[in-house]
Amino acid sequence: MTNQELIATLAKRLDWTQRQTSEILEATVSIINSNMEESNSINIQGFGLFETKKKGERISVNPVSKQRFLVPPKISLAFRPGQTIKDNLKKLEVNE
Repeated sequence: MTNQELIATLAKRLDWTQRQTSEILEATVSIINSNMEESNSINIQGFGLFETKKKGERISVNPVSKQRFLVPPKISLAFRPGQTIKDNLKKLEVNE
């Protein structure tokens, strides 16, 4: 689903204009982004948990040259699906 398809579907379901829906979606994404930048987790009830994880520096080895190098620390985004999504996916697996 593309961004425009999402906006059109939400607008139809909420009986809003596509412009209103687009503004709400942009504001929501902006809030999520700013919280992720501050390393805050976001729990969306019935959907899942977005959180940042800090990965420490480590030593890695190039398998071809056997040369060791240092991989710097980084922050990555993690998503853990909520129980509702997990249950829905299990139902899909059973029906296939």
